[in-house]
Amino acid sequence: MAYQVRLLALLAVALVPLLVLACSGGDEEDATKLRVVATTTQIGDFAREVGGDRIALTVLLRPNQDAHDFEAEPSQIRALERAQLVLRNGVGLDAFVIKALAGSDAAVVIVSQGIELRAGEEEGRGADEEAAGRDPHVWFSVANAKRMVENVRDALAAADATNAEHYHDNAKAYLARLDQLEQAIRTAVGSIPAACRKLVTNHDVLGYYADAYGFEIVGSVIPSTTTEARASAADVAEIVRKIRAENVPAIFAEASVNPGLIRQVGREAGVKVVDDLYGDSLGPAGSDGATYVAMMESNTRKIAEALKECG
Repeated sequence: MAYQVRLLALLAVALVPLLVLACSGGDEEDATKLRVVATTTQIGDFAREVGGDRIALTVLLRPNQDAHDFEAEPSQIRALERAQLVLRNGVGLDAFVIKALAGSDAAVVIVSQGIELRAGEEEGRGADEEAAGRDPHVWFSVANAKRMVENVRDALAAADATNAEHYHDNAKAYLARLDQLEQAIRTAVGSIPAACRKLVTNHDVLGYYADAYGFEIVGSVIPSTTTEARASAADVAEIVRKIRAENVPAIFAEASVNPGLIRQVGREAGVKVVDDLYGDSLGPAGSDGATYVAMMESNTRKIAEALKECG
């Protein structure tokens, strides 16, 4: 009996180093990865495509979450405090992260730098300014998304020079996919008669999309680039009048917002309502908006199907 006890004790002592090694393997592996936080789902997708398995990525916004409803969870605050690199949208969309960054030594990169802003907007204004209805939805132009990917690539390479070639190779392949996406969008939009390319949305979310692909913005139910604004009865009456006057056959809203108001407008105007576009955020895994490419394809398909029979 004593022999068995001693044998078990010896085995336990011998196994301790092995158990420690087995338990610490994941942590050691993670410790070799660049710790990155992306504020939005779109930027998170870009970072995932470019960074691959060389980064440990945390994305703050959840799928189908409105950026204006965001409140940081304790785990997300810890991720920000430990981050080596934080990738932001800027242009007022993710100002929620500024306070949390006070406890972080991370490099912060605003990946919308250098994008082509909508006509009449000043590039030199602060990254978190929303004055005069500045539109933060820059990714709805694929050309802008490509610039954002390039900024993500450069930020990852600067923060982790050892894996710079990996990031550049991944970015090159992904940028080629975005070129294909751009062509596919233009082909789909080409199936819509020119006179039918008119957009009405729940708020001003598709301005960059309209500018890039030749749509006219008739108006929005909430006359603002943010869902924090509210529509008055006069606003609703005015957009219903415009929809009827412009012969708009369908109006659009994002899956992340309450569809009640857009459906009311649709009933009053007598038009189709498409209320499952992706706007501020991508969709959940397995959905038709789970990635940036899938989101743009899905939105374009739904818009084209709803508008091409406007006759």
